[in-house]
Amino acid sequence: MRIFLQIRPILAALRSHKAAVLLLVLEIALTMAVLGNLVFVVYGTMQRSHTPSGVTESQIGLIQSIGVVGEDNPGTVAGNLAVMRSAPGVEDAAYGFLPLWHADRSPLFLDASRQHPAVHAYEFMGSQGLNRTLGLHVVRGHDFTDTEIPDVMDVFMGRLSAPVPVLLTESLAGRLYPNGNALGSILYDGTKSLRVIGIVNHLRGEITGSASDDDSLVYEFRVGAQNMGGGYLVRSQPGRLPEALRAAAAALQKANPGHVESKVLTMAELRENYFKSDLASGRMLVAIMLILLVVTALGVSGLASFWVQQRRRQIGMRRALGATRRDILHYFQAENFLIVTGGVALGALFAYALNLFLMKRFELAHLPSHYLLVGAVALWVLGQLAVLGPALRAAAVPPVVATRSV
Repeated sequence: MRIFLQIRPILAALRSHKAAVLLLVLEIALTMAVLGNLVFVVYGTMQRSHTPSGVTESQIGLIQSIGVVGEDNPGTVAGNLAVMRSAPGVEDAAYGFLPLWHADRSPLFLDASRQHPAVHAYEFMGSQGLNRTLGLHVVRGHDFTDTEIPDVMDVFMGRLSAPVPVLLTESLAGRLYPNGNALGSILYDGTKSLRVIGIVNHLRGEITGSASDDDSLVYEFRVGAQNMGGGYLVRSQPGRLPEALRAAAAALQKANPGHVESKVLTMAELRENYFKSDLASGRMLVAIMLILLVVTALGVSGLASFWVQQRRRQIGMRRALGATRRDILHYFQAENFLIVTGGVALGALFAYALNLFLMKRFELAHLPSHYLLVGAVALWVLGQLAVLGPALRAAAVPPVVATRSV
């Protein structure tokens, strides 16, 4: 109750220092606006870096094998996969693509005229067994069978006589066929017709934070005596990925002396590389937030110290009239709370304005209100901590010393 009684004199005192109060309120408002949006960006990056791709990442590795110009190579794709599967610790292997590695989206059409794309989706293609190697789960329909998948040369040369069987993710099936009749439907990419035979739960080509990240399709082809470089995927037995990947890479190199292995990476290393720049930016933003908070705390503490020095006579008179140390301490804390509250309220408006700008320029999502609440609490706590030292010094001023200082 005694604190509430001090609000009127506090407001009267603040009105006599309008310029200083306004500058401090603006500083707190800018900190609030920047802090709310930066926390939102950094937290979003952290969330994205932990979003699952939909494959069994802990058991999957990549070997990128590239042919050397002018070198003869006796290896074939089928032979390469056979030697890799025979390596210690290897459970399965396939030739093809995997998430977070050269993923591109292609337009998909619902009619053969290909005039208007229905959606853009990630296309994962690879040799027979790609689905098993990635560890995808067919939740409706059926998996690929060896008799229905086309030959790789027919796919690449455009000699297909029937639609290519494909698996869609649930997200993509829902976008293309919201009435739920995806199975058995025919759709088209830029060169082929595709027949939906099954639905898998998740497969993300990239992790950008967009709902369309999970719009993907998979198809397989038969490989044989072709001599192709590219991505060879290894699925290890649980807990044996490092040794299985090394063994498979050694076996692949022995079978392909005319190739070089430009990349040998686990899926965890691929993920680390994919988010490397984002996480570095996140660390820089955290540093900026800390600097902002320190500058704001110094501003609050500095102004409070100045006011304590200016009000020594006033403090002494209040102590002489019966005010306790606790009253003086609470006076400065309440004064700081009112100033920070003004900055927080103005900062909330600035934060939404900044968020609208970022939404238009950088496609940032809408700023949820709870980020502002967290920012407000942080600034209230910071303000109280910053003013505590000057307030304690003010409370320690004895009435006699204050009166002599006049």
